[in-house]
Amino acid sequence: MLTTLALVLQLQAPLVVKNFLPGKTLRDTTRNYIVIHNDGASLSAMATRAILKRRGLSYHYFISRTGEIHQWKDLTQKALHAGVSKWNGIGDWNTFSIGVCLQGTNFLPYTEKQYQALTLLVNYINMRYPDSKEKPILGHSDVAYPKTRKKDPGEHFQLWRIYNDTTNNPRGQAKAP
Repeated sequence: MLTTLALVLQLQAPLVVKNFLPGKTLRDTTRNYIVIHNDGASLSAMATRAILKRRGLSYHYFISRTGEIHQWKDLTQKALHAGVSKWNGIGDWNTFSIGVCLQGTNFLPYTEKQYQALTLLVNYINMRYPDSKEKPILGHSDVAYPKTRKKDPGEHFQLWRIYNDTTNNPRGQAKAP
């Protein structure tokens, strides 16, 4: 019985702290790519949220170094996270992608708890938007235009760890080093 309950809980949305940022523009939910970022300074969730609010920017989710997940935009709404963006001939990634920010920097390894939380979150997004399973998980560095404009999630992000526990379609980085 306990195993069944644990499985049901995992298939539902992960436990998140909801504190939505302003703006209610709808997102195109017919193309659901996940874009991974970092906050660039390893700031707390509250500090990162305050900076985003002041700048008029947003992510759908923020994952702290302790694995706590914060939701700042509803998944049906557009988050301003990708900036000027283009990948594989597709531009304007804010209009359809789901932005997930990890507390950290390009040069700081992410924690085990962050990978666990990110895996739960990606599985939840895949359940809610099944087409996302068929798409690669991208970094901000992949979609930022021009190509060298952004480097996050950085050299320490281990994409293979997410692909090992989700059904997303990898794009070549899904193997452990």
